[in-house]
This record gives sequence, C-alpha cells and structure tokens, in this order.
Amino acid sequence: MKPESSQSARAWPVADLVITAALIALFTWALSSSMEWSVRAALFPRLVTTFGLAIALLHLVLLLVRRRSGTSADAGHGLVPISDPEDDPLDYAFSTAGRRAWTVSLAWIAAFFVGLYVLGVLVTAPLFTLAYLRLTVRASWRLSVAYAAVIGVLLYVVFELLLTVPTPDGVLF
Repeated sequence: MKPESSQSARAWPVADLVITAALIALFTWALSSSMEWSVRAALFPRLVTTFGLAIALLHLVLLLVRRRSGTSADAGHGLVPISDPEDDPLDYAFSTAGRRAWTVSLAWIAAFFVGLYVLGVLVTAPLFTLAYLRLTVRASWRLSVAYAAVIGVLLYVVFELLLTVPTPDGVLF
C-alpha cells in the first residue's frame, strides 16, 4: 500500500460527484415522468428508477462520508476488499481510453435511445443487439442473431404476454 498525503486523501472525487449528480437528476426526472402514466404501465419504470435513485443517493452519501472522514475512496470500509487503483482494469480502461473510444461508445448509446424513440423497445432491443454484436464485438452471425432473437422473444413474452405491461411504442412502430 502506498502512503497517501493528507491532501490527496481529502481531495474531492469530482468525476464521481458529477456522474452521481447527473444520475440522481436523471432518475428523479424519469420517476416524476412516470407519475403521469397508469399504474400498470408505470410499474416497471417506477421500480427501476426508484432502485436507481436509491443506489445513486447511497453512492452520494458514501462519497460525502468518505470526504468528511478523510479517507480516500480506495481505503475500503470492510465488507469488500478494494484493490489498488493501479491494478484495477476498469480504472485503467477509463483513464486510458482515447477520444475515439469515448466518441464511439457515446454514439452507440445515443443510437440506442434514438432507436427507442423511433422504433420502440420491442424492435430496437433486438436490432441494437444484433448491430452491436456484429459491428463492435465482431461476434459471429450465428451468435449475434441468436442473442438478438432471445432478447426480442424474452421482452415480448415477459412484458406483452405474461405481465401485459404495455411497452413504449416508437414513432414508427
């Protein structure tokens, strides 16, 4: 373990705070938007957004408590051992990803949400899965088509047939 200066242990985790605040705002907006829907249509979105909001708020509290107590985010608090940040492949990936990698990732996310708006969830999820697996992951056609088919069938069976929860339609479908 490396010795830390008191200043580095007290530094604000700015990126964590910004992302957490954005998630809190997003989940709050989504939850308030779902209040206009019927109880049946809003059941799943309310569950997801409430859970997401709770987790984001908990993360914010943990960030503030760590800041106040003077421990770094990497110091750990008991249950799960925290690895050295230099050994963490996720930290490495985020800190070394170039502008192109970030742009491509954000473009895929934007394409997914545009697809949801235009095509609806039952069409977008399988199409996006197929496109992402083929173009980015470079998975085989067999795996990509099978995975997309399972996603499409699963969404349709669970939401339309079993739960009879209406899924949001797109502009076209």
